[in-house]
Amino acid sequence: MYISKVKILGYKGFKDATIELKDGLNVILGHNNGGKSTLLDAIALVIDTERKKKLSAWDFYQGVSLKDLQDNAPSIKISLYFSMSENENNNSSDVALFSTYAVSLDPQLESCMTYVFFLPETETSSYKDSVASAKNVSEVMSIIDSKFIRKYTYAIYGGNENLHQQVLFEDIHKIDFQKVEALRNVEGDIYSGRAELLHDVLGYFLDYNIKTSGKTKEEINKDLLEKRKEFHESTQKNIESLIKRIENGKNTIIKYANDTGALYNESDLNFDGNVTEEQLLRVLNILVSTSIGLNIPIANNGLGYNNLIYISLLLAKMQSNKEVSYMGTTNAKAFSILAIEEPEAHLHPELQYQFLDFLRQNISDHKVKQVFMTSHSPSLTAKVKLDELCCLFKDTNHNISAYYPRKIYSDDPKAKKFVQRYLDATRADMLFAGKILFVEGLAEQILIPVFVRLLGYDKEWHKQQAIIVNIGGRYFEYFLKLYDKIEGGAFPIRVACLTDRDPVRRKKDTSESYSSCWPIEYEGSIDYEYDNHSEKFITKYENHGNIHFFSQDSSGKTFEYEIARVNSSNPHILTDSVANSDELKEMMNAKTFDEVKSKCESEKLIKIYSGNEKWNDTDKRDGLIAARYLSSVNKGENALDLANKILDLPSDEKAKINVPTYIKDAISWLLKK
Repeated sequence: MYISKVKILGYKGFKDATIELKDGLNVILGHNNGGKSTLLDAIALVIDTERKKKLSAWDFYQGVSLKDLQDNAPSIKISLYFSMSENENNNSSDVALFSTYAVSLDPQLESCMTYVFFLPETETSSYKDSVASAKNVSEVMSIIDSKFIRKYTYAIYGGNENLHQQVLFEDIHKIDFQKVEALRNVEGDIYSGRAELLHDVLGYFLDYNIKTSGKTKEEINKDLLEKRKEFHESTQKNIESLIKRIENGKNTIIKYANDTGALYNESDLNFDGNVTEEQLLRVLNILVSTSIGLNIPIANNGLGYNNLIYISLLLAKMQSNKEVSYMGTTNAKAFSILAIEEPEAHLHPELQYQFLDFLRQNISDHKVKQVFMTSHSPSLTAKVKLDELCCLFKDTNHNISAYYPRKIYSDDPKAKKFVQRYLDATRADMLFAGKILFVEGLAEQILIPVFVRLLGYDKEWHKQQAIIVNIGGRYFEYFLKLYDKIEGGAFPIRVACLTDRDPVRRKKDTSESYSSCWPIEYEGSIDYEYDNHSEKFITKYENHGNIHFFSQDSSGKTFEYEIARVNSSNPHILTDSVANSDELKEMMNAKTFDEVKSKCESEKLIKIYSGNEKWNDTDKRDGLIAARYLSSVNKGENALDLANKILDLPSDEKAKINVPTYIKDAISWLLKK
């Protein structure tokens, strides 16, 4: 069995949400205050026996209307649905645990446990009278906090909630729910936490070689008894030695006791003692041995490594909790869940990847049934399988919903593999973004942040958590599946795509391939048929709710060409990495098309840009400069040099740099400007 679904009603940021989970590893992503920790806390409210069940007034969903609050006292309901694992048989221990709380048997067992937090009906009349004159939701919550929250009660029901069948405490006690908080005192948790984790684990693994020797139960018990006997005889000798060593000093202690009146009638003080193995285990501390032979106390060890040690001990504890011979039939756990918040804390990327594999291996080895992990790390998430992701998103009305890449790509395995490989090779920033601008190459990725600053949108860009994603080619549709059909579970965020027009042509009535052409050649001869890359995408998505494509107009070609075309009189776009920069500078200083031709050293381009009567001389001038510029740049190197040069310009010169119109439009649309 595993938790397949969580339904949350009225709890914190969740108005009414259903989150689907999978067997094994679940990695939960989302923005800050996006509901990740709340989801784990909701699960804990149902099945964590040590979790406080009484809540505060501020745990209620705050997006409810004043009228609804005045009509009914707020309540919270959290339902966990448990489904059978693949190939699980009907007589497994998990099935036996959850079968009492079944809600469905067809096609397989599905069980449910529901936590409810509510105001008893006997208090509803008083509640309505108290909040009737409240002016806003905050005032109602304050009234609840001061007068009614102490009257709220909770219950945990099993099966159909309407039947009000209470879940037995013994059954919840069989579930081992361990949560690693985002902010944690690792050293304190290991040595003096609520369960004294280290000592519990050491107690279970004491004489582990004997316990796992494969001998019969009787033989194992005999060997363990012999070990205990040896330990007792050895420690007793040491205790007797200590007693002898303090014998002479005992008279001084007796004198103090007599002086205080603690002893009377010639009473004496004697010492005796006994130490069990479990008691002695408590004096052990962890020392981390280094490769050069140093032993470092865990308090002096790195925080990241201590986090890993702590989680390792926690998994070891979960293993011991399942062992009937160690915990006893009543206390042994039958169902184990590990929840970890932000495991990437203090871990460099390679350790994050290793930790991810470690968790998967523990699931595979049945050391833990299900793992829930929240993360803010694009590096860690890049190594997570798309099937393992659950993405939470808070909309503008502060309602939280869940989205699943595994469902989005269920009908397109090719696209799924491509996106998975892309994430493996890069970072998963796009899964954390509020807005996305997809670009085809490195040059756009480098220069567009500069254009955002030139437009004065940099603060708004960061505020809306917009990012640029370089997909390294024209693979837009693989990625757009994540955002395309909101009604089908796609991510509901704005996505702008920048693509080059890249006009092409080929001779009519031939089977030859299309070849690149200059914008001035496009539709310039009836002997050719023409095409371009961008129009079909722009048309396809022009009425889409959250995806738009942007490209150059019919006089454009590529990103670099367009930069030069709209800055054809501005030598500031010329860098040291531009070949023919002196020639281009003279062309830019020329005012007319004829003057530009006289400065241009490419006879081929002069001929091309002189041969179309449909273009006026101004467009030809700009186009010839743009064509010569494009032919002279190394895209990646030039973009980096140009970005640095623009940022170093004085403010008045920066203002003279023109941002290509299609880029300006894309940024404005993305930010709703």
